[in-house]
Amino acid sequence: MMFRPILANVLAGLIFSLGGLVATFFGGLPVGEFFGSEGGLHWADIAVGVFVVGALGWWVLVGRRGRASLLRGAIAGALTGILSYPVVLAFAEVLRISPEIDGAMEQAAAVGRLSGFGLFTTGFAAVPFMAITGVVAALLLRPLYPASMGGDPALKLLRWVGLVLLALMGALAVVFVWLTVLPLERGRVAGEGLAAELNYEQAIATYAAVRQREDRLPINPRCASKLLLQESQEAPTIIFLHGLTNCPAQAEALAPMLFGLGYNVYVPRLPGHGEADRMTMALAEIGAEDYVAAAEEAIAIAQGIGGEVVVSGLSAGGVLSAWSGQQRADVDQAIAMAPFFGPRLVPAWANRAATNLLLLLPNMMMSWDAQNPEGSPEMDYAYPRVATRALGQFMLIGEVTADLADKEAPRAQRLAVMINEADTEVNDRLIDRLVAAWRGLGAEVEVKVVPLSLGLPHDLIDPRQEHANTDVAYGLFVEMLGQAAP
Repeated sequence: MMFRPILANVLAGLIFSLGGLVATFFGGLPVGEFFGSEGGLHWADIAVGVFVVGALGWWVLVGRRGRASLLRGAIAGALTGILSYPVVLAFAEVLRISPEIDGAMEQAAAVGRLSGFGLFTTGFAAVPFMAITGVVAALLLRPLYPASMGGDPALKLLRWVGLVLLALMGALAVVFVWLTVLPLERGRVAGEGLAAELNYEQAIATYAAVRQREDRLPINPRCASKLLLQESQEAPTIIFLHGLTNCPAQAEALAPMLFGLGYNVYVPRLPGHGEADRMTMALAEIGAEDYVAAAEEAIAIAQGIGGEVVVSGLSAGGVLSAWSGQQRADVDQAIAMAPFFGPRLVPAWANRAATNLLLLLPNMMMSWDAQNPEGSPEMDYAYPRVATRALGQFMLIGEVTADLADKEAPRAQRLAVMINEADTEVNDRLIDRLVAAWRGLGAEVEVKVVPLSLGLPHDLIDPRQEHANTDVAYGLFVEMLGQAAP
């Protein structure tokens, strides 16, 4: 007799685990291999996490009471849907728990923040689906319980619990719809879209003014904007836009390599980046329009220098590169490398809601690496924390760029996109969406796929990153330059 309830609990956990995997697959959440490389979310995390929550919830509500009613099954499923968010994320971190108490607390806080974020963006669909899965489990497992045990003494309480969960699911659906239909502030990131009118001397003077502004700021000397000029005014100019929380030091090895190939190279510092105090909260105050203005100023300088203009960038810089390709006819080529249009843990269809949620919520500072909240000593110019508002600003630029691409052909002459299959940070499906929109309006887009087997990190430009292989990454970048060769 003891074997049957144990078997029922295990089977219930397996049913919920299967339901979680089905919901993840059809929900379009990008996850890694079942047991993949370090970092990111894998199918095993989802399977094990949902199994544990589902089996425990089933035991509390059904197995312990010996009553496999549809109502109890639905409540067990709904609670499994809610509680699986933190448990699955915790399983993803279980092998990386920091031995330091501060690091472990930061990891726990990160799991809590990401769980709430996920619940508000995808919970409206996941929780009801798991409730239905609970009903199916109750129907399938009824034969393992007594045929009749009389009335359910907890029926009134269960009904109230069911009503609360039903109200919660309705509220999540309403919030998601509202966040999805909430208009984006397009005017903030449309940009001027005008051709630059600076001559060579004016371009150099504008760059000098940029440096003078930076000299008045408390920035790390390695993070000042950098301009490398060829003697010929006919040489093409490459603008490299660094990633979020990094600074021009990210391209300390890339810039001289490109210069040696005959290019002018301009690496501007994006607003709010590169401060000497790495724990600064400056990024929380910078708006999307400030980043767009910085990109336009860089394009104006590059146009004044002369020669073709290539706008390239990584991650957040890749978003600005894609925006430049869409909006600027005076850009000869735009190269977006692993552009951060949205986080990997959010399905593409929920990215608009996630963008508005980040912009509406109070700013939070999150460590890139909860195990090492102080950051890497080798990268003492990069911020170890990111502002959630800053993430939202770049996602806003990406969403507006995608909307414009659905209606208007891109204005840049040539477009290229790099997708890193080993990247655990960005959502590749959002990149695919933009490429499809561009191609749908007749644009030719080169897509360079960095194979998973290379194992390159998200930041494949900075040689100080763990697992960096700049010989390969820089070679791929040069291949993408194509017609812009000196």
